[in-house]
Amino acid sequence: MTARILVYLLFVGGCLSCSAPAAVQATSGAAVSGPFELLDARVEGDALVVRVQYSGGGQHDFALVSTGAPTKSLPRQVLLELRHDSQGDLAKAMITEERSFDLTPYRDPRNNVIHLRIQGVDDVLVYSYAP
Repeated sequence: MTARILVYLLFVGGCLSCSAPAAVQATSGAAVSGPFELLDARVEGDALVVRVQYSGGGQHDFALVSTGAPTKSLPRQVLLELRHDSQGDLAKAMITEERSFDLTPYRDPRNNVIHLRIQGVDDVLVYSYAP
């Protein structure tokens, strides 16, 4: 019994010390979201328009990413998250601006409407389009 536990601990310890593949390490940094406030969000045509506020002054990038597969319910629900990359900007100015994101990649080819659940937004947003 003791030998079995020792082998198990060596196996787990060896797995924990393995480094992740370079591609995973490269993308994991992009997944970190800098501090910002999502003030509001709305759908306009094929775009999600958000108003955000953050401190800075230099170049800041935002990305809209899916956080899971669409639900099987009808209409489908898509889980989304807005991520912010401050590019290391440490400026203190408070910036408020609108950003727009293309929603066409999230369309359901079998339906003409999807519900958007966006992290930080209480309401479900409805995106309807021509099939």
